[in-house]
Amino acid sequence: MPARILITGATGTVGGALLRALATAHKERKITVVAGARNAAKRERLAALGVEAVHFDYEDRASVRAAVAGAKRLFLATGYSVDMLVHSKTVLDAARGAGVEHVVHLGAAGSDEQPYAHLIWHAYVERYIEALGFGYTHLQPKTFMRNVLAVIRPGSTVLRQFFGDVRVAWIDPDDIAAVAEAALMDPAAHRKATYRLAVEALAMKDVAATVAAVTGIPFTYEARDPADLLAVLLKSGMETVYATSLARAIGAAARGEIPGLAEVNDTVERVTGRAGTRWVDFATRHRERFLAAASNHKK
Repeated sequence: MPARILITGATGTVGGALLRALATAHKERKITVVAGARNAAKRERLAALGVEAVHFDYEDRASVRAAVAGAKRLFLATGYSVDMLVHSKTVLDAARGAGVEHVVHLGAAGSDEQPYAHLIWHAYVERYIEALGFGYTHLQPKTFMRNVLAVIRPGSTVLRQFFGDVRVAWIDPDDIAAVAEAALMDPAAHRKATYRLAVEALAMKDVAATVAAVTGIPFTYEARDPADLLAVLLKSGMETVYATSLARAIGAAARGEIPGLAEVNDTVERVTGRAGTRWVDFATRHRERFLAAASNHKK
């Protein structure tokens, strides 16, 4: 019988990429992919990918137990709030009771040593996974390349971020999903592994220059004051404690106070057998998105 794999966070950036990566193996019945979502509309979109879509709500323990029943492997990705602690415990307790053998957890780089609440929470989840005796693979990505796409303004050729002029290590979420896919397909090969994920280190001005070279449009970078970030995060709907911690961390990064901010590694290539995505690759792949954003730009 194919191993049953439950994907939480299935409608998120990494979870969605992971579902797409696993879809072929599911169709070929090498595995059974189960994607959880809270509302019916999202479940319909997940089912359209060809996977099994089930009701899943962190606040509904019965739905969690039903979703994890029969699963042998679990991808755990929670929301960006302090609730991640309770939500993770709910899922992991149910997973242990259901006989799940391996957990791939989406955390964050710096979980083990940085003094910021949102990173400490990820570390607590990792330690709980280990304490329950699961086989595990901890994923600790650095800054998402897609964050730049997410905040670009229509009609603008200015990339605005809060990192100042420091070099930052970047990762494409599709690469995170590829590493998660490898761990879920062959848990034994990735048992008790902690994978830091960062492919290329660039300052934002160099990111803008790369996008400009790929698109032929003069994209530039504007450094925003990190002191303004908390208000931006709160306006976006982010939970207050998480937002405060994230704003503190990014402010420290912009001041050059976070060690290892620009450290990269070969994890993606080593795990997947293909080179990780660099900014020129990402900009090329999403060239139409950048062009569309700049469509009203007057030369």
